[in-house]
Amino acid sequence: MGIIVFALKVSLGCGLASLSRKETLSIGASYLALSLVMGLAVGLVPEAAITSIMGMGVAMHLGISLLLVAVGVSTAREWNRRGRDLSRKTFWVLSVPCPACLAATFLSCSALAGLLDVPGWKVGAVVGLIFFISIAILSATFGRAGRAPSALGNAMIFVGLFYLLSILLIPAYLKAASTPFVPIPIPASDLIPSYLFILGLVGLGFVGRRMGVFR
Repeated sequence: MGIIVFALKVSLGCGLASLSRKETLSIGASYLALSLVMGLAVGLVPEAAITSIMGMGVAMHLGISLLLVAVGVSTAREWNRRGRDLSRKTFWVLSVPCPACLAATFLSCSALAGLLDVPGWKVGAVVGLIFFISIAILSATFGRAGRAPSALGNAMIFVGLFYLLSILLIPAYLKAASTPFVPIPIPASDLIPSYLFILGLVGLGFVGRRMGVFR
């Protein structure tokens, strides 16, 4: 499921930037090749390195989310204000393999190889084919929509905020899932960060309107 989500992210960039079929398939082929490499690396990477990669997950997601929002704002604003199409210059933020995607692909290959007791390269090949086929189909679907370049910028902003929200919610969910439920009162002061985050999203939307990012 996570692989499909990453393929959807890549396809948003390829489809909304109106890349040619050859360019899209080249990007899909790069994910296929990377998945094969990740599969071959299963069992060769020490556990300490895997633990270190997982420990950097929050930092990687934070950096990617901020980059997506910043580039998305620039892409949408340039089209809405000046009619300048930056989509073919900025789509890479969504489509090019990012550290978080590579780490997730490696962990998926490692987990599946151990669970199914099959060679890592076979798992990598299957994961890569899922990437390739999903990117080819989804990119063509988004490309047929014929949306303006600002749609790519808006998609980047949405994905960036989704990454940012996942940083806040997933650790809390995992912690809650591992502890028995005991109803306890929550001090109002503990809810302030959540309120500030929601207000920040509202403020971001307002500022985006004023800057010509959203129309």
